[in-house]
Amino acid sequence: MNKVVTGSGRDVAQSATGLVETIKRLFRVSEFLIFLVVIALFIIGAIVNPRFLGLENQKVMTRDAAILAIAAIGVGFPIITGGIDLSIGSIVGLGGVLSAYFVVKMGLPIWVGITLALLVGVVIGAIHGLFVTKLKMHGFLITLVTLGVARGSILVLTNGTPITGVPDEYTVLGQGYLFNLIPLPVLICLLVAGLAYYLLRYTFIGRQIYAVGGNIEATRLSGVNVDARIILCYIISVVCASLVGIIQAGRLSLGHPGAGEGFELLAITACILGGLSLMGGQGSVVGILVGALLIGVLQNEMVMLNINPFWHKIVIGLVLLVAITFDYARRWKR
Repeated sequence: MNKVVTGSGRDVAQSATGLVETIKRLFRVSEFLIFLVVIALFIIGAIVNPRFLGLENQKVMTRDAAILAIAAIGVGFPIITGGIDLSIGSIVGLGGVLSAYFVVKMGLPIWVGITLALLVGVVIGAIHGLFVTKLKMHGFLITLVTLGVARGSILVLTNGTPITGVPDEYTVLGQGYLFNLIPLPVLICLLVAGLAYYLLRYTFIGRQIYAVGGNIEATRLSGVNVDARIILCYIISVVCASLVGIIQAGRLSLGHPGAGEGFELLAITACILGGLSLMGGQGSVVGILVGALLIGVLQNEMVMLNINPFWHKIVIGLVLLVAITFDYARRWKR
Protein backbone atom coordinates (compact mmCIF):
# COMPACT_ATOMS: atom_id res chain seq x y z
CA MET A 1 0.00 0.00 0.00
CA ASN A 2 2.83 2.37 0.88
CA LYS A 3 4.47 1.67 -2.46
CA VAL A 4 1.31 2.72 -4.26
CA VAL A 5 1.06 5.94 -2.30
CA THR A 6 4.75 6.66 -2.85
CA GLY A 7 4.39 6.00 -6.56
CA SER A 8 1.38 8.28 -6.80
CA GLY A 9 3.23 11.03 -4.99
CA ARG A 10 6.17 10.63 -7.32
CA ASP A 11 3.84 10.85 -10.34
CA VAL A 12 2.28 14.03 -8.99
CA ALA A 13 5.72 15.54 -8.40
CA GLN A 14 6.83 14.62 -11.91
CA SER A 15 3.66 16.09 -13.40
CA ALA A 16 4.18 19.31 -11.46
CA THR A 17 7.80 19.47 -12.61
CA GLY A 18 6.74 18.88 -16.21
CA LEU A 19 4.13 21.63 -15.95
CA VAL A 20 6.70 24.08 -14.58
CA GLU A 21 9.12 23.24 -17.41
CA THR A 22 6.35 23.71 -19.99
CA ILE A 23 5.51 27.13 -18.55
CA LYS A 24 9.19 28.10 -18.61
CA ARG A 25 9.46 27.07 -22.25
CA LEU A 26 6.36 29.09 -23.10
CA PHE A 27 7.87 32.21 -21.53
CA ARG A 28 10.93 31.73 -23.71
CA VAL A 29 8.77 31.86 -26.83
CA SER A 30 8.50 35.42 -28.14
CA GLU A 31 5.09 34.79 -29.74
CA PHE A 32 3.63 33.78 -26.39
CA LEU A 33 5.02 36.85 -24.66
CA ILE A 34 3.58 39.13 -27.34
CA PHE A 35 0.23 37.37 -26.98
CA LEU A 36 0.31 38.13 -23.25
CA VAL A 37 0.91 41.79 -24.11
CA VAL A 38 -2.13 41.68 -26.42
CA ILE A 39 -4.25 40.29 -23.57
CA ALA A 40 -2.95 43.01 -21.25
CA LEU A 41 -3.86 45.68 -23.81
CA PHE A 42 -7.36 44.19 -24.09
CA ILE A 43 -7.80 44.39 -20.33
CA ILE A 44 -6.50 47.97 -20.17
CA GLY A 45 -8.74 49.02 -23.05
CA ALA A 46 -11.81 47.46 -21.44
CA ILE A 47 -11.10 49.19 -18.14
CA VAL A 48 -10.39 52.63 -19.59
CA ASN A 49 -13.20 52.59 -22.17
CA PRO A 50 -15.96 49.94 -21.93
CA ARG A 51 -16.86 50.62 -25.58
CA PHE A 52 -13.57 48.99 -26.53
CA LEU A 53 -15.12 45.52 -26.14
CA GLY A 54 -18.23 46.49 -28.11
CA LEU A 55 -19.08 44.23 -31.05
CA GLU A 56 -18.82 46.99 -33.67
CA ASN A 57 -15.43 48.08 -32.40
CA GLN A 58 -14.19 44.49 -32.39
CA LYS A 59 -15.30 44.13 -36.01
CA VAL A 60 -13.35 47.23 -37.00
CA MET A 61 -10.27 46.21 -35.01
CA THR A 62 -10.10 42.65 -36.33
CA ARG A 63 -10.61 43.88 -39.89
CA ASP A 64 -7.78 46.38 -39.58
CA ALA A 65 -5.48 43.83 -37.91
CA ALA A 66 -6.25 41.28 -40.65
CA ILE A 67 -5.44 43.75 -43.43
CA LEU A 68 -2.15 44.59 -41.73
CA ALA A 69 -1.39 40.90 -41.18
CA ILE A 70 -1.68 40.14 -44.91
CA ALA A 71 0.94 42.76 -45.74
CA ALA A 72 3.12 41.65 -42.80
CA ILE A 73 3.03 38.00 -43.90
CA GLY A 74 4.15 39.09 -47.36
CA VAL A 75 7.04 41.26 -46.20
CA GLY A 76 7.99 38.54 -43.74
CA PHE A 77 9.26 36.35 -46.60
CA PRO A 78 12.09 38.69 -47.69
CA ILE A 79 12.93 39.30 -44.02
CA ILE A 80 13.34 35.56 -43.42
CA THR A 81 15.88 35.46 -46.28
CA GLY A 82 17.80 38.33 -44.68
CA GLY A 83 16.39 40.99 -47.03
CA ILE A 84 13.76 43.70 -46.70
CA ASP A 85 10.98 45.26 -48.75
CA LEU A 86 10.41 48.97 -48.13
CA SER A 87 8.01 49.40 -51.05
CA ILE A 88 5.04 47.87 -49.22
CA GLY A 89 3.21 51.14 -48.55
CA SER A 90 3.48 52.38 -52.13
CA ILE A 91 2.54 48.96 -53.51
CA VAL A 92 -0.58 48.96 -51.33
CA GLY A 93 -1.56 52.28 -52.90
CA LEU A 94 -0.66 51.11 -56.41
CA GLY A 95 -2.61 47.85 -56.08
CA GLY A 96 -5.76 49.69 -55.02
CA VAL A 97 -5.47 52.37 -57.69
CA LEU A 98 -4.68 49.90 -60.48
CA SER A 99 -7.62 47.63 -59.66
CA ALA A 100 -9.97 50.65 -59.46
CA TYR A 101 -8.52 52.02 -62.71
CA PHE A 102 -9.00 48.73 -64.55
CA VAL A 103 -12.56 48.30 -63.28
CA VAL A 104 -13.83 51.89 -63.33
CA LYS A 105 -11.83 53.66 -66.02
CA MET A 106 -11.34 50.76 -68.44
CA GLY A 107 -14.65 49.03 -67.71
CA LEU A 108 -13.12 45.58 -67.20
CA PRO A 109 -14.90 42.91 -65.16
CA ILE A 110 -14.03 43.04 -61.47
CA TRP A 111 -12.18 39.72 -61.41
CA VAL A 112 -10.15 40.74 -64.47
CA GLY A 113 -9.17 44.09 -62.92
CA ILE A 114 -8.13 42.42 -59.66
CA THR A 115 -6.17 39.72 -61.50
CA LEU A 116 -4.31 42.29 -63.60
CA ALA A 117 -3.42 44.31 -60.50
CA LEU A 118 -2.02 41.16 -58.86
CA LEU A 119 -0.08 40.28 -62.01
CA VAL A 120 1.53 43.72 -61.97
CA GLY A 121 2.56 42.87 -58.41
CA VAL A 122 4.13 39.62 -59.63
CA VAL A 123 6.18 41.53 -62.21
CA ILE A 124 7.35 44.13 -59.68
CA GLY A 125 8.28 41.43 -57.16
CA ALA A 126 10.21 39.52 -59.82
CA ILE A 127 12.13 42.69 -60.71
CA HIS A 128 13.03 43.17 -57.04
CA GLY A 129 14.23 39.59 -56.81
CA LEU A 130 16.30 39.84 -60.00
CA PHE A 131 18.04 43.00 -58.81
CA VAL A 132 18.83 41.31 -55.48
CA THR A 133 20.06 38.03 -56.96
CA LYS A 134 21.63 38.95 -60.30
CA LEU A 135 22.96 42.44 -59.55
CA LYS A 136 23.70 41.63 -55.87
CA MET A 137 21.81 44.75 -54.82
CA HIS A 138 20.44 44.78 -51.29
CA GLY A 139 16.66 44.63 -51.11
CA PHE A 140 16.74 47.89 -49.14
CA LEU A 141 17.96 49.82 -52.19
CA ILE A 142 15.80 48.43 -55.00
CA THR A 143 12.61 48.50 -52.93
CA LEU A 144 13.42 52.04 -51.82
CA VAL A 145 13.50 52.98 -55.51
CA THR A 146 10.14 51.25 -56.05
CA LEU A 147 8.71 53.09 -53.06
CA GLY A 148 9.18 56.37 -54.94
CA VAL A 149 8.43 55.12 -58.46
CA ALA A 150 5.20 53.38 -57.44
CA ARG A 151 3.96 56.42 -55.55
CA GLY A 152 4.74 58.60 -58.56
CA SER A 153 2.94 56.15 -60.85
CA ILE A 154 -0.14 56.43 -58.65
CA LEU A 155 -0.16 60.20 -59.06
CA VAL A 156 0.22 59.88 -62.84
CA LEU A 157 -2.71 57.44 -63.05
CA THR A 158 -5.01 59.46 -60.80
CA ASN A 159 -3.73 62.99 -61.37
CA GLY A 160 -3.82 63.26 -57.60
CA THR A 161 -7.57 62.67 -57.30
CA PRO A 162 -9.34 59.50 -56.09
CA ILE A 163 -10.89 57.10 -58.61
CA THR A 164 -14.55 56.89 -57.60
CA GLY A 165 -17.44 54.79 -58.85
CA VAL A 166 -16.19 51.42 -57.61
CA PRO A 167 -19.04 48.85 -57.99
CA ASP A 168 -20.76 47.45 -54.91
CA GLU A 169 -19.68 43.95 -55.92
CA TYR A 170 -16.09 45.12 -55.49
CA THR A 171 -16.56 46.94 -52.19
CA VAL A 172 -17.73 43.73 -50.51
CA LEU A 173 -14.05 42.69 -50.34
CA GLY A 174 -13.35 45.40 -47.79
CA GLN A 175 -16.79 45.99 -46.30
CA GLY A 176 -18.48 42.58 -46.35
CA TYR A 177 -19.14 40.25 -43.42
CA LEU A 178 -19.77 36.55 -43.02
CA PHE A 179 -22.99 36.03 -41.04
CA ASN A 180 -22.86 39.79 -40.37
CA LEU A 181 -20.16 39.03 -37.81
CA ILE A 182 -16.80 38.10 -39.34
CA PRO A 183 -15.24 40.70 -41.69
CA LEU A 184 -14.29 39.24 -45.07
CA PRO A 185 -10.71 40.61 -44.78
CA VAL A 186 -10.30 38.32 -41.75
CA LEU A 187 -11.26 35.30 -43.87
CA ILE A 188 -8.87 36.41 -46.63
CA CYS A 189 -6.13 36.84 -44.02
CA LEU A 190 -6.72 33.34 -42.64
CA LEU A 191 -6.48 31.92 -46.16
CA VAL A 192 -3.22 33.77 -46.87
CA ALA A 193 -1.82 32.79 -43.46
CA GLY A 194 -2.77 29.15 -43.99
CA LEU A 195 -1.04 29.02 -47.37
CA ALA A 196 2.07 30.78 -46.03
CA TYR A 197 2.18 28.51 -42.97
CA TYR A 198 1.96 25.38 -45.11
CA LEU A 199 4.64 26.65 -47.50
CA LEU A 200 7.11 27.51 -44.75
CA ARG A 201 6.39 24.61 -42.42
CA TYR A 202 5.65 21.60 -44.60
CA THR A 203 7.45 22.06 -47.93
CA PHE A 204 11.09 21.75 -48.90
CA ILE A 205 10.83 25.23 -50.47
CA GLY A 206 9.95 26.67 -47.06
CA ARG A 207 12.88 24.93 -45.40
CA GLN A 208 15.18 26.26 -48.10
CA ILE A 209 13.87 29.80 -47.57
CA TYR A 210 14.85 29.58 -43.89
CA ALA A 211 18.21 28.10 -44.88
CA VAL A 212 18.89 31.03 -47.23
CA GLY A 213 18.36 33.43 -44.33
CA GLY A 214 20.46 31.33 -41.97
CA ASN A 215 23.53 30.90 -44.19
CA ILE A 216 23.16 31.77 -47.85
CA GLU A 217 26.56 30.49 -49.00
CA ALA A 218 26.21 27.14 -47.25
CA THR A 219 22.73 26.79 -48.73
CA ARG A 220 24.04 27.59 -52.21
CA LEU A 221 26.85 25.05 -51.85
CA SER A 222 24.33 22.40 -50.80
CA GLY A 223 22.73 22.63 -54.24
CA VAL A 224 19.72 24.84 -53.47
CA ASN A 225 18.62 27.30 -56.15
CA VAL A 226 19.06 30.29 -53.86
CA ASP A 227 18.18 32.86 -56.51
CA ALA A 228 14.82 31.23 -57.23
CA ARG A 229 13.91 31.19 -53.54
CA ILE A 230 14.79 34.87 -53.05
CA ILE A 231 12.85 35.91 -56.17
CA LEU A 232 9.84 33.93 -54.93
CA CYS A 233 9.96 35.71 -51.56
CA TYR A 234 9.97 39.17 -53.14
CA ILE A 235 7.09 38.19 -55.44
CA ILE A 236 5.05 36.99 -52.46
CA SER A 237 5.79 40.25 -50.63
CA VAL A 238 4.56 42.48 -53.46
CA VAL A 239 1.54 40.31 -54.29
CA CYS A 240 0.39 40.40 -50.65
CA ALA A 241 0.81 44.19 -50.58
CA SER A 242 -1.17 44.47 -53.84
CA LEU A 243 -3.91 42.31 -52.31
CA VAL A 244 -4.05 44.66 -49.33
CA GLY A 245 -4.41 47.60 -51.71
CA ILE A 246 -7.29 45.87 -53.48
CA ILE A 247 -9.03 45.22 -50.17
CA GLN A 248 -8.44 48.82 -49.06
CA ALA A 249 -9.96 50.12 -52.29
CA GLY A 250 -13.04 48.03 -51.57
CA ARG A 251 -13.15 49.27 -48.02
CA LEU A 252 -12.93 52.94 -49.09
CA SER A 253 -15.11 52.43 -52.19
CA LEU A 254 -12.46 54.20 -54.27
CA GLY A 255 -8.86 54.08 -55.41
CA HIS A 256 -7.14 56.69 -53.26
CA PRO A 257 -3.71 58.02 -54.30
CA GLY A 258 -2.65 58.41 -50.68
CA ALA A 259 -3.56 54.88 -49.59
CA GLY A 260 -0.84 52.82 -47.95
CA GLU A 261 1.40 55.69 -46.85
CA GLY A 262 3.52 54.51 -43.93
CA PHE A 263 2.18 50.96 -44.19
CA GLU A 264 5.70 49.54 -44.52
CA LEU A 265 6.48 50.73 -40.97
CA LEU A 266 3.45 48.89 -39.57
CA ALA A 267 4.09 45.69 -41.52
CA ILE A 268 7.78 45.45 -40.63
CA THR A 269 7.02 46.26 -36.99
CA ALA A 270 4.45 43.44 -36.88
CA CYS A 271 7.08 41.04 -38.26
CA ILE A 272 9.77 42.00 -35.76
CA LEU A 273 7.31 41.92 -32.88
CA GLY A 274 6.26 38.44 -34.03
CA GLY A 275 9.76 37.04 -33.66
CA LEU A 276 11.29 37.54 -37.10
CA SER A 277 14.89 38.68 -37.11
CA LEU A 278 16.23 41.35 -39.45
CA MET A 279 19.27 39.09 -39.82
CA GLY A 280 17.07 36.42 -41.38
CA GLY A 281 16.61 32.70 -40.83
CA GLN A 282 13.91 32.69 -38.18
CA GLY A 283 10.28 33.54 -37.47
CA SER A 284 6.85 32.07 -38.07
CA VAL A 285 3.50 32.99 -39.60
CA VAL A 286 1.83 32.58 -36.21
CA GLY A 287 4.23 35.12 -34.75
CA ILE A 288 3.47 37.58 -37.55
CA LEU A 289 -0.27 37.22 -36.88
CA VAL A 290 0.24 37.91 -33.18
CA GLY A 291 2.45 40.91 -33.98
CA ALA A 292 -0.15 42.32 -36.36
CA LEU A 293 -2.85 41.79 -33.75
CA LEU A 294 -0.81 43.71 -31.20
CA ILE A 295 -0.39 46.64 -33.60
CA GLY A 296 -4.08 46.54 -34.45
CA VAL A 297 -5.14 46.54 -30.79
CA LEU A 298 -2.66 49.31 -29.95
CA GLN A 299 -3.86 51.54 -32.80
CA ASN A 300 -7.50 50.92 -31.91
CA GLU A 301 -6.90 51.79 -28.27
CA MET A 302 -5.17 55.03 -29.19
CA VAL A 303 -8.23 55.98 -31.25
CA MET A 304 -10.65 54.94 -28.49
CA LEU A 305 -8.67 56.96 -25.96
CA ASN A 306 -8.75 60.04 -28.25
CA ILE A 307 -4.97 60.24 -28.41
CA ASN A 308 -3.78 62.82 -30.93
CA PRO A 309 -3.25 61.01 -34.30
CA PHE A 310 0.09 62.80 -34.66
CA TRP A 311 1.38 60.63 -31.80
CA HIS A 312 0.38 57.33 -33.40
CA LYS A 313 3.42 56.98 -35.66
CA ILE A 314 5.69 58.01 -32.81
CA VAL A 315 4.28 55.24 -30.64
CA ILE A 316 4.58 52.65 -33.43
CA GLY A 317 8.13 53.79 -34.12
CA LEU A 318 9.06 53.36 -30.47
CA VAL A 319 7.46 49.92 -30.44
CA LEU A 320 9.60 49.00 -33.47
CA LEU A 321 12.71 50.27 -31.68
CA VAL A 322 11.94 48.10 -28.66
CA ALA A 323 11.36 45.05 -30.88
CA ILE A 324 14.62 45.57 -32.79
CA THR A 325 16.51 46.07 -29.53
CA PHE A 326 15.21 42.77 -28.18
CA ASP A 327 16.09 41.08 -31.47
CA TYR A 328 19.69 42.27 -31.31
CA ALA A 329 19.92 41.43 -27.62
CA ARG A 330 18.68 37.90 -28.36
CA ARG A 331 21.24 37.54 -31.14
CA TRP A 332 24.03 38.84 -28.93
CA LYS A 333 23.11 36.42 -26.15
CA ARG A 334 23.22 33.48 -28.58
